[in-house]
Amino acid sequence: MKKIYPFYLLSCLSFNLYADISYEVEGTENEQAIANINVFLQSLSEPDDADNQSFINEVIVTSQQSLIALGYYQSEIYGTVSGEIDDQVVTLDVNLGPQTTLKTVDVQLTGDAVNDRNYKRFLDNFPMQEGDPLDHGVYESTKSQFKSLAQRYGYFDSKFLKSSVEVQQKQNTASVYLWFDSGVRYNFGQLIFDEQTPAEKFIRSLKNFEENEPFDTSVLNEFNQDLNQTGYFKSITILPNIDEQVDNNIPLHVYTFMRPEDSFNAGFGYSTDEGLRGKFRWSRPWINQYGHSIEANITGSVPKQEATLTYKIPLEDPLYNYFSIQAGYKMLDQNDTDTKQYVVGFNKHKRLDNDWLRTLYIRYDNESGVQGQQTFSTALILPGISFSRTRSRGGINIDWGDKQLFYFEFAEDSMLSTDDVIKVYGQTKWIRTYSGHQFVVSAEAGGIFADSIYNVPSSMRFFTGGDQSIRGFGFEEIAPRDSQDYLVGGKYLATASFEYRFPIAESWKFAVFSDAGTATDKFNSDELSMSAGAGVVWASPVGPIRFYVAKPLTDTDDAYKIHFMIGPEL
Repeated sequence: MKKIYPFYLLSCLSFNLYADISYEVEGTENEQAIANINVFLQSLSEPDDADNQSFINEVIVTSQQSLIALGYYQSEIYGTVSGEIDDQVVTLDVNLGPQTTLKTVDVQLTGDAVNDRNYKRFLDNFPMQEGDPLDHGVYESTKSQFKSLAQRYGYFDSKFLKSSVEVQQKQNTASVYLWFDSGVRYNFGQLIFDEQTPAEKFIRSLKNFEENEPFDTSVLNEFNQDLNQTGYFKSITILPNIDEQVDNNIPLHVYTFMRPEDSFNAGFGYSTDEGLRGKFRWSRPWINQYGHSIEANITGSVPKQEATLTYKIPLEDPLYNYFSIQAGYKMLDQNDTDTKQYVVGFNKHKRLDNDWLRTLYIRYDNESGVQGQQTFSTALILPGISFSRTRSRGGINIDWGDKQLFYFEFAEDSMLSTDDVIKVYGQTKWIRTYSGHQFVVSAEAGGIFADSIYNVPSSMRFFTGGDQSIRGFGFEEIAPRDSQDYLVGGKYLATASFEYRFPIAESWKFAVFSDAGTATDKFNSDELSMSAGAGVVWASPVGPIRFYVAKPLTDTDDAYKIHFMIGPEL
């Protein structure tokens, strides 16, 4: 039976404002009952004239059915019609009467699910208890929960032995019977390739379950997602076939369609830090029988142009255990920085048992140009290690997620570098949503250890400020400066940000935030830069669009700044 909740009330009433016939409910302040009545009445066809007994009787019967769904079996409703024929109001005088309560809740579970922790958790927090009001919507959703758990965890022979609601109207009580037999729990069987595919080895390498393990749809979905992320496939589907089960093991049929030899993508974004920026990507996801792939990326904006070429060599699998060779070139002309940079790196990537991605690398970094008033040229060989992890839910408009990155790298003149440099850096960002209210927290910290900051290439120095760090300030304008007020860059970095977003309309949130931090050579002597502001965030079909107005709190000479960003948050 139908069930509706109170937050639908406003939308229902608004709908009626535009109808020739509108409804008003009097005699009760129960918002859930009023909302259910309005929703049920929307299904009625409008007569030419509402002021006739046949239509009034239909309205009354429909309203009583809406209340029965909530356990009101003895309601009394009277209807009257007022207004002109082209603008009539049907007024319902509602006496809900007593609400039926649950006298008996008889729940019985048999089959393999008796020892299943997921069903135990469900039964421990069972949504229907003796003494509760009868709500047929809760009853139906509870039945659905039994079946959805069965479908997820492989109880494909499950069935209800008894499922009923028995109402004793004179006593205003009801008895609920839910006897559920889960049957056996099926297991994962073998992978079966109905057609030959050159990627069979890598499909098997990403398999996250073993034969004879209990079936779990979420595990199978994760396997499917990993396969799609390899970039090898235009589409890949894995279908369990219960009709072919052997000893309760279900074989999984694999259907693949490889991507074209070459694929191309282009996109655009915008931020107040860089302005309009574009991106072009070419990839060849499958080069040879070993699963090698190559990808080129070109990004460009007015201040920054960058090109990279990456060649990937799978070791155990193409997503979480592979080797890559990367070469890149970047030109930057922004603030007091005008540099050119050439990079070649060799990287070994592996996902650890705790789901962190560890990367061991050695990178050659050749950079030259002007930072402030200093002309520099450096050539460093940088061994390093990084750990990263990104998790998210909600698609392109994330409602839950977090991102961590930490790395350590160094260069020594005894290892063919122009200077001795050590750098450590870490960042974290968290997004959490509770009942539509969203919290975004981020922080970063880092340190450089060198004889002089002037021996460190500009790209390794610390600058902060702007859209992604301390809003209210210009892009990377917070950093030590020389005697002529040119930006030099700092040895140390620390920033933190807190943002709270609350819903104001569908897909829209209003945000308030505060940012603080600094890039400095001496933490003790430099004052933190702080800002606060507000903005709006739109969960658009192409991803989050954010608009903020920020005010520096530690530099009264600066006016308000506007920050506008289009693109992913993690």
